[in-house]
Amino acid sequence: MDKTENPFLRTLRLPVKNSPVLLIVGITVHFVCLFLPWATGFTIYIKMILTFIATVSSCFYIVKYRFYGTEKLIKELILSSEDKWQIKMSDGAVHYAHLGNDLFVHPWLTIFSLAYENNREYFIFTPEILDSDQFRRLRVRLRFQLGE
Repeated sequence: MDKTENPFLRTLRLPVKNSPVLLIVGITVHFVCLFLPWATGFTIYIKMILTFIATVSSCFYIVKYRFYGTEKLIKELILSSEDKWQIKMSDGAVHYAHLGNDLFVHPWLTIFSLAYENNREYFIFTPEILDSDQFRRLRVRLRFQLGE
């Protein structure tokens, strides 16, 4: 069986979307961090500093997921049959990338990084972001790259 016949070695086109589960987890963690210092025995100054940090972080989190400009966002990841990565931007530009050393591949969560043009981006894929076949093929391809 050559590469064209093997379904796992076909080109994968992965749309980059935000996971609703990860968004809910992020909002919950920020909400807990806003009120958690007040349940501790810290001094009032430490409590105010920790609350301020959590407030600023939650503001950045909301801005990132809600109001971030779409002209330079990553739209799609392309993994060719030769295991070469491409990143397609929303403005139409395509960048060639290589896989980072930090991979986490699990049936419910896949995390990896791609480096391109002095940038490093982390991508998180869950089963609700991709269809089941794409998610399975991505996990298998990443596990084989992990073993090399």
